[in-house]
This record gives sequence, C-alpha cells and structure tokens, in this order.
Amino acid sequence: MSQLVPHTHAPVPRSPAHLHFPGPRRKALSIRGMRKSSPAQSRTVPRCSALSRVRGRARAREEIAARSGVSRDCAGLEELQLPNEARLAMTGHSEDLKKRKVEMSGEVRQRSKSDLVRDAILDGWRTASDREIASSLGVSNRTVSVQRKRLTADGEILPRVESTHSVLACQYEVCTSAIEPARLNDELYDPVDESEPSFLALVQSIREHGILEPIVVSADGYILSGHRRHAAAQHLRLERIPVRIRAGVSYDQDPDEFLRLLASFNRQRVKNTAEQLREEVVLMADDSCRQVRRFRRSAASVDAEGVDLGKRRRRSAIRDKLELRSAIVQVVIDERRNWPLSDRAVFYRLLNIKGLVRNDRTRLPFENSESSYDDVTNMLTRLRLDGSIPFESIADETRPVVIWDTHRCVGDFVRRECDQFLMGYWRNLMQSQHIWLELLVEKNTIASQLKGVAGKYTVPMTSGRGYSSLPPRKDMVDRFRQSGRERLVVIVVSDHDPEGADIPGSFGVSLRDDFNVDPDQLRIIKAALTAEQVRTMNLHEGQLSKESSSRYQRFVAAYGNRAWELESLTTEQLRDIVEASIRGVLDLPAFETEVEREQREQEELNERRRQLRRALLSSGEDIE
Repeated sequence: MSQLVPHTHAPVPRSPAHLHFPGPRRKALSIRGMRKSSPAQSRTVPRCSALSRVRGRARAREEIAARSGVSRDCAGLEELQLPNEARLAMTGHSEDLKKRKVEMSGEVRQRSKSDLVRDAILDGWRTASDREIASSLGVSNRTVSVQRKRLTADGEILPRVESTHSVLACQYEVCTSAIEPARLNDELYDPVDESEPSFLALVQSIREHGILEPIVVSADGYILSGHRRHAAAQHLRLERIPVRIRAGVSYDQDPDEFLRLLASFNRQRVKNTAEQLREEVVLMADDSCRQVRRFRRSAASVDAEGVDLGKRRRRSAIRDKLELRSAIVQVVIDERRNWPLSDRAVFYRLLNIKGLVRNDRTRLPFENSESSYDDVTNMLTRLRLDGSIPFESIADETRPVVIWDTHRCVGDFVRRECDQFLMGYWRNLMQSQHIWLELLVEKNTIASQLKGVAGKYTVPMTSGRGYSSLPPRKDMVDRFRQSGRERLVVIVVSDHDPEGADIPGSFGVSLRDDFNVDPDQLRIIKAALTAEQVRTMNLHEGQLSKESSSRYQRFVAAYGNRAWELESLTTEQLRDIVEASIRGVLDLPAFETEVEREQREQEELNERRRQLRRALLSSGEDIE
C-alpha cells in the first residue's frame, strides 16, 4: 500500500484569539493537491488513517450542527471553543459531545463566523496559508480569502507582494500595529532609549512633518530598517504609517538571511562598540543567528565568583487579606497626583478608613501599630511585583541611587545642550523681601512632597532627617549673613511626637548658641504638625508615644501620650499649611512684583533663543 502524508497544521487551540500556526510549512504530499516532500521531511501515515480522521471530523461537525442548531460551517467553528477532551470527540467519541452541549452552544452564538476567521488571520497571517487557516477553522478557503483582503485593505496585515514588483508598487500605508521589530533585533542592537535627546528630536520631527521615509519590512511584517521611526510612531500613537515591503525576505522562514539584511540596512546607524562588533560577526558569518548569540554570551561572561542564590521560591498568594489589598490599591490610585508615595504615607491614609481589617478570616482590626505597618509594606511589595500598582507609584527617599549623566554619543550631548540653551532661568523671588526665609523639614519623604511649594517661592529647603546635623545649620546661617537681611525666619515641618515637638526649639537654640545668631534676628515657626491641627482636622487616633524617648515626660505633660506623624495629613493638606505659613511672613506685593519681572524676562530669553538658533542654522548652511 502506498504511503501518504496528511496535510499538517498546528493543533487547534481552545480560542481563536490564541491560534498559533507553524513557521515554514512542511512540504508534504496531501490527499488533494499537496506538494511532494523529501523522505527526510515526511512522516508516513497510512491512507486509511488520514481518511478516517477527515471523515471523523466531518461526522463530528454534522453531529454538533444537529444538536446545537447551527449551520454545518459554524459547527466546525465550535471545535475552537472546546477543551482537549471535546476535540477528541470529533474522531468518534460522541458521548463527550453530550456533556459539552450546553457550554458549546452558548459560546458559539456569542461570536459570528467572520469574527472568528478575522481573529485567526490576525494571529497567523505571517506563517499560515489561507488553506491552513480554513482547515483549522472548518470553513471554506473563499471565506478566509475574503477576510484577508478586507484586513489588507484596512492595513491591519501586510499584503502579499512578489519580488518582480517595483519599489513603488511595494509601498503601502498600514496600521502601526501590523509590523513589529524582530526578536533578533534585540540580540544585534540595544533597544531604543526613548529618553535620548536624538529620539525626542525624531518624535518632534515626525509630529510636525510625518514619516518622510517609509519603514522597510520583510514579507511577514518584521522591521528591517526604521526601528526608531516605528518607536516614535508608537510614542505619538499614530494609527497608520508608510512601509516598503521587501519581497522574498521572511524572518520566520530564513532568520539568518533576515539578520544579515538587518545589519546591512543599519550600517549607517550611530552604534556603540558592542553593537558594531556584533554587527561585524553577523556580516561575516553564514549561520548568523547562532554566531551572534554565541558572541553575546562570551562577551557578557564574568570571570569572578558569584553568590549562590539557591532554589527559586515564589511568594505565596494573597488569600486572607483581600480587603486590605483592595484598600491599598484604591489609596494609591486616589493619590496619583502625588506619586511617588512613601510606604508610611499609604499606611496613614489607610488609618483614616473606618472598619478596615488586617485579615479577612480573623477580622483583626487595622490599627496604628507596627504589625499593621508591616502588613502594608509587605503588601505594597507584592502589589508592585504582580502589576496591581505601578512601580513608580511608591518610592523610598531614604535609599538614594546615583546615576551618572552620560550620553550615547557627542551628538546626543550637543543636541540636548542646544535644546536647553537659555532655558531653566529662575529669578530670585525673595530678593525684595526684608527677611531671609528658610524651610526645615524633618523627613526626606516629606521634603519631596514640599519641593514644589518651596520652588514656587524660591525658598531654600533643608531636610534634617530628624535632628539636623551641624553642616546644614552652618550653611543656613552663612546664607542668611550673605543676604544682608534684617531677620532669619525658619519655618519648621515635623511630627507631633516627643522628638518632633522638640526639633524647632533645639534647632533655634543651636543657631543662637553655636553660631551666634542674635535672638532678636531669629524667629522659628512650626507650621506642622501641631496639637491644634490634630484637634481641628479630625485625624485618626494617634499611636502611643515612645516611652524610651528622653523627651517623653515633657511631651506627655504638655500634649498627652498620643503621637501623630506628618503622614497623617494628606499631601494637599500639608502643602496648603506650609504655603499659608510662607505667605504669612512675606511682603506679598513685593513678591508679586518679582513674579511679573520673571515672566517678562522669560519672554525676552525665548526671543533671544530663537534668534541665536536661526543664526546657528544660517552659519551651518554657509559651512556646507
């Protein structure tokens, strides 16, 4: 008996949204019109087995149609809605179909046949033929062909072009989402840095003039030239972009040839040394993909003993604290304007939620305690790792990171300097005041919240991190004496606890006794947090003061044994309090006059900047 190979295609998944088709199609001798294959490529299957499979699927479709009341073509689509055990029924196990009848009929009617075909084409157009898609869905080739033409006309997929077409004939306008960078591009070149001045300049150019040079793509929609243009189009959320299709080039069918063309198209790109080395490896190697991967691994090897990390351990799932989880997510979302938040700021927002519990099962109340705070910090870590809240929504100001201001090349540096030329001018808005004003904040996390207020009035701000050390105090006195003003006014922002209540007086005493500031020239004002604010602003019940503090007895005698931190206030409340304190000591007419002068000066600088830019462009044309 002669041996035949059935037409092969990918297994049918549960949902057409996750259809996956193979890369290069196998050359095989099918039952009707399939191509011959070499013995090495073929997998021989008896003819009767192939025919029985086709007949079994046909009988299954007829049975589904009869039981669920849909057409025979739509019955073929129901295969996509079934799990593995139901798909087995299509080869003859009809008993399983009865168990799935109710689930099948409801799902199929929710979507039309054209929608299913459309999704299948969008998933598999790069590698699958119309015949393969039609066979997978149980529909006619014509149905798939009609939908493919519609998607091509809409620009959602690329048209099929021949190598004999002219360059102009291969130019199209397609949806931005229809093309994408190949995975190999990241192995050859570094990813596009959207913060680079040159990229931002490209974005501005495309915003003003559009994409002037079409992006070159392979026949299966992967970018050969124009990765930065494509990234800029995505940055601007452009719906459609011009492309030029390189016929006969396929990333899926011949990745080595694709990689060599990718390197050739990008020879003129500004590249770092590592990228240039990888590019040369590609251009001289026959098996480009394997060689460049091997080169990257060898270049990235580190000849040093590393730390043993042990076995991978996954964090346990959140099960008994879902109410607390929801409350934390809501607090972070509501405070979006004030991102990044600190862990402690989120903790104090939660204290204002009445009836909140730490554990859904035991119903432990959420209260002002170390255990509740630990729950919050642990939960914030988990929520950032699982994507429930953005990483940038939470920050830790107490652990700074130093990143050097480097540039990819001198061109990026020059461009940035030109873009920022004569920008960033700040007028000293305090120069007409008769006092020298300073802002002293107890914590770094609070200083980041008040930076905007201090900048609005150009008031120097010092973060003491508790009791300020000696150098910041000396610097403050030096600024006051160099200003020549009559009086030094220090606005203090600290907790309402034994230490926070003592900081303003302790700081003032040091300025007087250690640095000889005349007491008649010194005024210390505590803006927040005060006992009066605790009483009038309806804050949550404070935590017990630390008895270990040397100032505990004095604080309890004056205010009681409960303490409140600055995070008990919302960011808006704290900013309003501090701004009111600043305006309360200023000569406001003199301040407004300085603001008006700054606006006029900014306009003059902008005009001078435009003039110098035109002069630079003119001199560049003369040189050329």
